[in-house]
Parts: sequence; C-alpha cells; structure tokens
Amino acid sequence: MGIVKGNQIISLEAFLCEGSFGSGKYYGYKNKKIISLVKIRTANKTIGYGESLVGIYSPELFQINIKYLSSFFVKKSPLEGLKEIETLQKNKFFFINGAIKSLLAAIEIALIDLYSKENNISIANAIKELYKLKSDLSTVKLYSSAGSIKSNLEDLKRDANKSNKLNINRIKIRIDCQQKYKSKLDVISDNIKEFAVDIIANSYPKNSDPRFVKTFLENTNNYNFLWVEEPLEVEKLFHFHKLRKQFKDIKFSYGENFNSSYDFINLLSSLKFNYINPDISHITIQDFFNIINYFKNNSKKNNKVILHCWGGVINLNMSLSLASLLKDHIKYVEFPIADFSLNEKYINNCRIKDSKLNIDNDIVGNPNYFVKENKIIKIKKKSVFHFD
Repeated sequence: MGIVKGNQIISLEAFLCEGSFGSGKYYGYKNKKIISLVKIRTANKTIGYGESLVGIYSPELFQINIKYLSSFFVKKSPLEGLKEIETLQKNKFFFINGAIKSLLAAIEIALIDLYSKENNISIANAIKELYKLKSDLSTVKLYSSAGSIKSNLEDLKRDANKSNKLNINRIKIRIDCQQKYKSKLDVISDNIKEFAVDIIANSYPKNSDPRFVKTFLENTNNYNFLWVEEPLEVEKLFHFHKLRKQFKDIKFSYGENFNSSYDFINLLSSLKFNYINPDISHITIQDFFNIINYFKNNSKKNNKVILHCWGGVINLNMSLSLASLLKDHIKYVEFPIADFSLNEKYINNCRIKDSKLNIDNDIVGNPNYFVKENKIIKIKKKSVFHFD
C-alpha cells in the first residue's frame, strides 16, 4: 500500500492554538497554554497536522524556522518528505538535537497523518506500514498527569478523583521540594492507588539545588513512589551518581527536554537512570527507533520508556498509537488530565479500563476538531512560558 497519486505537498506552515489551562495554578503558564502545530497540505487537498514541544517557549522562532524548513518539503510527496527528514538528520551539526530537531518531529507527525488519511488507515497502522513493524496493536498502559506545584490539597484531591473517574489508577504530580509537601503526598496516596513525583528541576528554579532534592528524598522514603522524575537540572546531572548511590531503591526517570537517541542511551547506559522520557513531538520517530534498536541489542529487560506528553491531542494521539505497537519497550504513556480546554473532548472520549487504553482501527478519537480554523490564533511573543 502507498500514498495515492496527486499528493504533492503544496504548503507547509506553522500556526498556534491557545486554550484556557489549569486555572492559573500551573507554574510557567498563568491561565493560558498554546500548542504549536504544523499544517501540511497536498495537491489533492488532504491536510496533515503535526505538533512540536518547543513552540510554547518561543512562538516567533517556531514560526520563523518552520518557514525555513518548508522549502525542503514543498513539491515532494509525503513519502519523499519522510525520506528528507532522514537525510536532514545526517547533518549532525544542525539536526541531531535541539529546537530544529523538534520541528522535524512535528513535520514527521504531519506526514504520517497525511499517509493515514490518504490510505484510509489509522495512525497506528500507518506507523506499522511506514516503519515496517511486525508487531500487532495492543493495549497501552497509562498514567495520568496533573498535580501542579501550586496546587492546594483540594486541587490534588480533585485531580486524583478525575484520574479515578477516567479509570486511571496511577498519577504523576509536581512537587516543590522546599514547601510543606508531606500533606500533599498524603492526600494523593489516600486517594489513588499509585503515584510518581516530578521535581521539574529544569523548569522550576527552586528545585534546582541538589541539596533540597536530597533532603526531600530522605524525608519521603516511606511513600514508595512509582518513580521520581527530573530530579536535577541538566547542568547538574553530574550529581546524579550520588543520588543513585544513596537512594538505591528509588526509580528515577529523565529526558523530556532531550531529543537525540544518543542523549537517551547515555541516560540509561552511563548515568543509570531507570527510565527515559522521550516526547514524540520533540524527537523524530526515526531517531526514536535508534533507542529501540539499542534495547534489542543490549538488554533482556528493555521496558524502560515512559513517553512524555504534556501538549495537545496531536502529540497524545501519536504517542498512544506508537506505544500500541511497542509494548515490549514502552512502559507507560503520560495522559495529561490537567484542565485544558483544547484537550477535554479528546480525553473524555477515550475508552480507558484498568489504566489501559485499547488501540484499534477506530483509534482513540479524531483530533481534527482540535485544529478548526476558529481555534487558530496568531501570537507574536518571544515566549509564553515564564521562567520566574
């Protein structure tokens, strides 16, 4: 099977969607959140959508660089576009990691979306055909993601209840290591079966001091976290061997801001993290499979990927579809349940049972409603995330 004739790409452009988010309780976002998207249109009027993690951090640069990259894809077919992504990534100076790599991930998602639409198959089956996977579709294990650093006890209880209502019995929350955190941990542990903790050291400056993280872990060793995520900022990862040595029973994860297979393999092989957190809207699927190949060649137990997904439904839909084909390698997919007006319809339409989502040919929902023209806005800001 292949893409139908008349499918030459005639345009590739960036745009942004904005929705109300988190009632102002999520650090860095105030009460709005934007999603950075790519729209690819073909000559036969098919449209594919992709999403990039980095657009929120600099919408202007996102749009400028998508315009630059478009010249590599216009007048090519979607299959030729996927080949172009492979070729571009051979330039290790520009495309091995960083913001441009994240934009390639968005373009790749849009090209896969085009392939699925023009061949009338699901995203999961499109991935299976394009990347020649032999595995059958399976259920995907989820954890819900909410619990802001700024949340009070009632907020956290409401998040746990929302997760339970969706039939997800595990959750990840964000914690301030210097504030009164035990009461928050008690509320979560009383209201849901299992939970993980995200230190978000790369975004939240107050958690960037390894001494406070160490004290937090010493004071909370009775909670049996599923894992502790992002315990150090990137510049201080050299401290991790000390944490690893002292807290041998804790499982640690890392990597949402990384987007090269080398970085993730290094987190596992050299730094000895238990799990990695790649984001499919930030690392290309082509490069992600280099991590999978590493697992196949080096480990009997390779269920070490916890997919990061804190964006919109384009990212979530692609993450769930990919995970349905890689059950031996992807342990969980992050399922964002924080109140976000652009995601609510999709999340509520998912048929979840026992913290698992069944991916079939009907897929989990059609995300096209997310990008209706009346939701598209133009934002001219240097950043809409606030590191203060």
